[in-house]
Amino acid sequence: MTAIDPDLVRVWIVPGEPFTYEVDAAGDYHIGGPEQPVGFEADGAVMTWASEVYDRLDGAGATPVGRWTERSTGAEWDFAADGSYTVTWDGEVDHGLWALRQGDTMLWTREWRAKLATNGAEVSFTVRDGTVSTYGYTVGAGVWTLFDPVSWAELTRYLDPAALSKGA
Repeated sequence: MTAIDPDLVRVWIVPGEPFTYEVDAAGDYHIGGPEQPVGFEADGAVMTWASEVYDRLDGAGATPVGRWTERSTGAEWDFAADGSYTVTWDGEVDHGLWALRQGDTMLWTREWRAKLATNGAEVSFTVRDGTVSTYGYTVGAGVWTLFDPVSWAELTRYLDPAALSKGA
């Protein structure tokens, strides 16, 4: 399996969960929490995001674009202009996507969790350490369902929030 089913490429939700699940055209699978308030002070030298304070190391202005150090943990965040980010903390490096929303007052991040590949009947999730988990799946009409690969019992159902707002 090396391809990604184009019907999976979008943002998904699981009703009742506060997370989003995003699959991009390259097969990258990201998980994000709710967007959080963001603000800037001292001509963009200080960012407050979700009640945490960050000091700018590189970049300028009232934008996350640039490198930041989180005061409470020492984690270093690098927000790129292309909407990607890298965070380094305690020797670990994570990657993800970011976007400003609601008039640039809320910052939404989604962390990379796996690389997906599909063959039309199965989807495989390859995580950072190389572990691969494979499930049966179907996708259509704004619904992505994962199945146990042996019993074909339904494990989870993701929904396209756009389809929900249309009454699907």
